Amino acid sequence: MTESTRIALITGASRGLGLVIARVLGQRGYGLVIGGRDRDALAAAAGELSACAPAVLPVAGDITDAQVRANMIDAARQLGGLNVLVNNASQLGAIGPLMAFDVPRFGQLFPVNVGAPMVLTQLAVPLLSERRGLIVNITSDAATAAYPGWGPYGATKAAFELLTRTLASELREQGVSAVLVDPGDMRTRMHQEAFPGQDISDRPLPEVTVPFWKWLFDQDPDAVRGERFAAQHEDARWLQQV
Repeated sequence: MTESTRIALITGASRGLGLVIARVLGQRGYGLVIGGRDRDALAAAAGELSACAPAVLPVAGDITDAQVRANMIDAARQLGGLNVLVNNASQLGAIGPLMAFDVPRFGQLFPVNVGAPMVLTQLAVPLLSERRGLIVNITSDAATAAYPGWGPYGATKAAFELLTRTLASELREQGVSAVLVDPGDMRTRMHQEAFPGQDISDRPLPEVTVPFWKWLFDQDPDAVRGERFAAQHEDARWLQQV
């Protein structure tokens, strides 16, 4: 590792979309801090990523745990700083109509999907500001469309989108940018858990988003500040949603 090595922190990186993003960054020479709740899956991911990244530090645990978040920031500091923060960890659960939704469950969804990534961002900004870094917050089209059954999850992502746009404005003077990325519908474990027993093989694997991530990480962070992107668009020139 050298002082010029770029560093990225990716939550929810033990599998699925988070692992795909980590692969892209590792192949571009980033040192990686990766988080995930499944310790064994995270260790396997770290082993794979070590073949391409100059350094990989896995931090196992729940993102809502303050000590886990502190450990992630400490790991980034150990590697030398932070250029990119990807807030990917999220919780969906089984979908269903609002009239049958157990409203107290908001107390589980919002801490994972909104609260924890915001606190992690607060901890990361001092490091990001030293390198004019980029915050990438993963969202969903459920934040902007009223899909039956997806209301609670969509509500958390809608809140996350507003906070991200506000961050993009507030952090300008600190040299930190923030963007939103909607990866689109994908064949992941989280999506399978939302449809227990159903066949979701018609959905693409998270690898379909690789061209987008390669494009995004080539951009000047300040040039994409506050934008929202659709990662499955076929042409990178039109990824920006207006």
